[in-house]
Amino acid sequence: MSKDHHHQPDTFQARFLLPQFWGIWLWLAIQWLIGRLPYPAIKAIGHGTGWLAYKLLKRRRKIALRNLGLCLPEKSQAERQRIALASFKGAGLTLFESGLIWWARHRRVLNMHRVEGLEHLQACSGQPTLLLGMHNSCLEMAYGPLSLQHSLRIMFRINNNPLWEWASQLGRRRFNLVMVSNRKARAFLRYLRAGNTGVLYADHDLGRKNSIFVPFFGIPTATVTTPSDFARLSGAKVLFACGRREAGGYVVEISPPWENFPSGNIEADICRFSQAVEAKVRQYPEEYIWMHRRFKTRPEGEASLYQSLSDNAG
Repeated sequence: MSKDHHHQPDTFQARFLLPQFWGIWLWLAIQWLIGRLPYPAIKAIGHGTGWLAYKLLKRRRKIALRNLGLCLPEKSQAERQRIALASFKGAGLTLFESGLIWWARHRRVLNMHRVEGLEHLQACSGQPTLLLGMHNSCLEMAYGPLSLQHSLRIMFRINNNPLWEWASQLGRRRFNLVMVSNRKARAFLRYLRAGNTGVLYADHDLGRKNSIFVPFFGIPTATVTTPSDFARLSGAKVLFACGRREAGGYVVEISPPWENFPSGNIEADICRFSQAVEAKVRQYPEEYIWMHRRFKTRPEGEASLYQSLSDNAG
């Protein structure tokens, strides 16, 4: 593993001008240019890119359709294909939303954004607060504007490319959005304990370490215990959030604080979190990132649910 993976630069470095980074510079320029366009044009470009990915990325398409077959078997094959295509289109739009969130004027982005339940979050101001989210495809555009209204730090995985990481952090800081590496859990906990709000997305398969199996659409699914662990160790109030797209913009739905969380029973806590994610996925299935192998890690002795798919995807 490269040194860059462990430490990403906070300041511009001369090596970013080397040819190995020219492709990233080109992509950043494309994002900046597309971000200047009217939103319907950005949406059309993003959806077109997602449509193309759905047609060309055969393995990812199979993973998405397999997940939908496992989770929503009651829907017809045609309906599951429609949801998968919509999910890919949303992921395609994500590629170009950075041009808005990193460089657009605050007013433009805020005019496209609304929050349902902001009063629940504001009522927790000055207290340790943990906002549990889920991997819908519009995370950056949902939580960026929210952070202008309520200071947030989000736990995330550092990108392997140092230029991309530097540029993305620079753009996010314009919205007071501070990202904390998932390798710095203690720093994240200190931030929570100091009376601040942290955001955690814990609904992806991260392997067996620090995970337990709880039902997700009726399937035993490896889920990290960090929602319960961080709440217990920080004494934080816990709220659930779902970011999604709507016609012409973005919405973040925030629940009232959960009562009796953590409950003292980690399995019950993580089941509760998993059920909250499942409920929102059922409500807005097109928003979810179905191309991730959510059921990759299986209980001991159980066969892979992606047996016929390439092991290189996921």
